[in-house]
Amino acid sequence: MSTVTELDLAIQQVDSLLSQLQVDSKVRPSAQEPKAVPSKDAKNAGKKAAGAASTQPKDTSSAASAAAGSQPAIHELFAKAQLQVARVTSVEEIDSVKLYKCKVDIGSGVTKQVMAGLKQHMAKEKLLQSLVVVITNLKAAKLAGEMSEAMILAAQAPDPSITQGEIVQVLQVPEGSEPGDGIFMEGQALGTAFPKTLKSDFWKKIVAELQVRDHIACCAKQKLVTAKGPVHLPSAIPDGAGIH
Repeated sequence: MSTVTELDLAIQQVDSLLSQLQVDSKVRPSAQEPKAVPSKDAKNAGKKAAGAASTQPKDTSSAASAAAGSQPAIHELFAKAQLQVARVTSVEEIDSVKLYKCKVDIGSGVTKQVMAGLKQHMAKEKLLQSLVVVITNLKAAKLAGEMSEAMILAAQAPDPSITQGEIVQVLQVPEGSEPGDGIFMEGQALGTAFPKTLKSDFWKKIVAELQVRDHIACCAKQKLVTAKGPVHLPSAIPDGAGIH
């Protein structure tokens, strides 16, 4: 065999081997591609985004509304105050410029002692046997050395006829009233579950809303009534006068 022929055969063999290698590379599955790894900058950006989300201000409007809603409405406070009709059964002079020592019948055979600051405004003869409005579940207090277990409510207004003078009148109950009759806000139910002692803060809020309107005792512009009618004041007491 000639040298040229041998060379040609060798080239053919090499070409055959190369062709076979190319076929094998197409059939063999490729190696698994490596997973993408986030860069350091991408990681930092993610952390910042998460931190920004966690520091967003919380919506506190619902909590604020709930807190405001937890404050009792004035009619709810008034329902806790045990206001009722009472009859003054005795009036005693004591060593005080302002105070009378009174006994009041609040119904059901119960009598309370009241130190009433009416001495400068009302003759004891006029006060004796009169029907008044009292609150009976305030904390008892000692006045002029005597225990006061209730309070007689009265309206107060400046007296235009006297320099720095004032007019004070007790609240007047509707005709037919009797000791023990409950006082409530018109349109509301008469309270039945009174606390033994009304919180002083609650009473202050109630007093701030007590006022005379059209000669009627009112709380937050609603009439104070018994089952027999409204609690009223004489014409000498002007509209806007406070009640305490």
